[in-house]
Amino acid sequence: MDSQLKNNLIESLYIHYPLKPEHDRSMETYNLKKPVLSSVSLWDGTSMEPWSFEGEGNAHVKEGNILCLETKSRADHWPDNEVRANDAAAGLYATFGSYIAKLNVKGMDLKKTNRIWFKIRPICPGLHSPIVRVGFVNNGEIKIPDVYSREGFNAINLNNNEWNTCTWEIETIAHDAIEEISFNIHRYGKEVSTGEDMYFELCDIQLQEVKPGIVHGWQCEEEEAVFSTTGYFTDGKKTAIANTSAEEFEIVKEENGLEVIAYRGPVKAVENHLGKFKVLDFSDLKIPGTYRIRFGNTVSEQFSIGDDILESSLWKLINFLYCERCGYPVPDRHGTCHQDVVAEHNGVKLVFAGGWHDAADVSQQTMQTAEILDAVIASAQKVKNSDQMLYRRMMEEANWGLDFVLRMRFGDGYRASNSAIRRWTDNLIGNMDDCEADVHNRSFENFVFAAVEAGAGEAFVELDKELAWKCVDAAKEDFKFAHERFQKVGVEGPEHLLEHTAGSSRSQYYAVAAWAAARIYKITGDSYFGDCAAGYADQVVACQETGDKLPMKGFFYRDESKSHIVHFSHQARDQVFVMGLAEACSALTEHENKTVWEESMRLHGKYLKGLQAYTAPYGMLPAGIHHISEADDREAFHVVHPKVDYERERVNYIEQLKQGVDLGGGYYIRTFPVWFSYRGNSAIQLSMGKAASIIGTYFKDAELIEIGREQLYWTLGKNPFGQSLIYGEGNHYGQEYTALLGETVGEMPVGVQTRRNEDLPYWPPANIATYREVWTTPPGRFMWIAADVI
Repeated sequence: MDSQLKNNLIESLYIHYPLKPEHDRSMETYNLKKPVLSSVSLWDGTSMEPWSFEGEGNAHVKEGNILCLETKSRADHWPDNEVRANDAAAGLYATFGSYIAKLNVKGMDLKKTNRIWFKIRPICPGLHSPIVRVGFVNNGEIKIPDVYSREGFNAINLNNNEWNTCTWEIETIAHDAIEEISFNIHRYGKEVSTGEDMYFELCDIQLQEVKPGIVHGWQCEEEEAVFSTTGYFTDGKKTAIANTSAEEFEIVKEENGLEVIAYRGPVKAVENHLGKFKVLDFSDLKIPGTYRIRFGNTVSEQFSIGDDILESSLWKLINFLYCERCGYPVPDRHGTCHQDVVAEHNGVKLVFAGGWHDAADVSQQTMQTAEILDAVIASAQKVKNSDQMLYRRMMEEANWGLDFVLRMRFGDGYRASNSAIRRWTDNLIGNMDDCEADVHNRSFENFVFAAVEAGAGEAFVELDKELAWKCVDAAKEDFKFAHERFQKVGVEGPEHLLEHTAGSSRSQYYAVAAWAAARIYKITGDSYFGDCAAGYADQVVACQETGDKLPMKGFFYRDESKSHIVHFSHQARDQVFVMGLAEACSALTEHENKTVWEESMRLHGKYLKGLQAYTAPYGMLPAGIHHISEADDREAFHVVHPKVDYERERVNYIEQLKQGVDLGGGYYIRTFPVWFSYRGNSAIQLSMGKAASIIGTYFKDAELIEIGREQLYWTLGKNPFGQSLIYGEGNHYGQEYTALLGETVGEMPVGVQTRRNEDLPYWPPANIATYREVWTTPPGRFMWIAADVI
């Protein structure tokens, strides 16, 4: 551990106060240093004529050429544009609206410009995380905002009571005919410390011309290399991808104030369907230390080689989860929250607060917390012998999630499961800003809860044996509730699409059931659970492609009919198939079908190895094989792609497939998922990476272990943009859409997206849902992989 992180951890009392962000290595800091090639002032600082305003608030100009915007942090009603269809009473996902200042720039010559630049000062008493959402309207050939309002906005986090200089590069967003620039003040309500009034001062609004950064495609910046900015494991593969004319590279380190060459190698040319790349391979360097890459006139930022390179990542992810705690006063982030989110069942009520918020919008899903809890426990067990402080802190955080999972049980199979909320509420039960939490008895969720509870039962035996007993007892009950309901009801319909599990396939039900039953059998030895584990594992295998007539095999279908391949477009659980099989093999070591389950895992491992070739020399796993007939499966379309118009998007579905790699016979490889409104790849590629790491660990397959690691390396900067996707970790990390939380060390986004129907990575610096929205799922998936590859 480097000394700076160690000091930061001590100062935070080992994440009992949030870690302070290090802004000096952020993209915002780098971008502010760019030379301005030209600029156009958009407002003279005096006239109100070009301004119009929308929402509840007031505006005026004061001395110093400053526009002043005043509004309230909350209201006693839902604005009309915040109320979704049929949700007026509940206020689902409603905020208290916005106050928006719109600047008319029609007729200005802005064609050469590619960056919005302005200064803003929030003066908001008690508000921990001021935010302004900048937007623009483009009326050229490509209309901005787009149909889903995903492009054309950038929510920028601000420091309260000080002037913030903000930039937004818009080079790759259509801006040939900009007519309006807007500044949106969101009214997200009041957490404990927040005052009534919000006041913002705005000035020096410009459009500038700068050299744009790389945000689109597979090729990185000229004469630069992209690599895992945190570092690499000592014993594994170590490569970087460059865009250079150099023929040789060096890995250098500093010793006693002098630069020492630790490794020298050739720059290797690679050409494939993605383009032409240069690869720097220094896998033979196995001496732990801190290094830089050097070629030509380029010298990279520092990175590490060592067996403990994920230590800093894990600390920072725990910091993010701690700050996302719901119903808990997190210092310098928010007070105790959501005490008026209530679930009711059979005449009794409980407060639906605890665990970790789902995302930037502070919605809450018990399922999310459960899966993250399992990942935290798994990675904690791996560092138990090497770092007791990290182990103890991770188990403390896991206990927070576990408490929520157990408290949400009504004891009859029903559970408080979801709250569709994106506001701070006032914690007073009975007034208009309350939120009613959903209560469900769904077999898929109860299978997962049973598995997680059983895992917690094993993990907490040494720390809290009474709690461990309760976990196992709850696991047995929840599994039986799930098993009986699944046998009776089968796959639950897609009527609850607000929850990410609603689109789960029958094959995924089999997988999580096998996972849960096998875990419980290992603890109890009860043959009921052993028989269930074996039966469900057999059904998982029955949903796998094993024939030789298709371009690839080893993937899983949605059910035994093998008519629709399993895909994910947002929330992802690609790992559950081998998770269930591996757990069954581990628990039922003498079972006659163990070799069948093992062969299924081997086959899936070969599939994953085959997939990775389609993104070489990067290590990110592609989204998998698809068939053109999927576009005609209306039923599956709606559960995999909720909230989109089938007739409109069916055409785009086909076009997206055709942008992938044509394997013949109607089969295509998509590097990124087929998706529409929901875009962002972190959960998908990390879930697939977890599948690889499970199989690699089980069979001691070094290649699959490396595939798992590569998903982490992609996250840490080995991507075309050279950016770490974990804020505050590694280097070149950027702001994300945090909405109510504010910029937080360890936050992770939904992930890299694509533009329109392309199959190319796209990472524009615009903080907006979904792709740059912070989400607690990716940290969980990251830690799940870490548990296997450390």
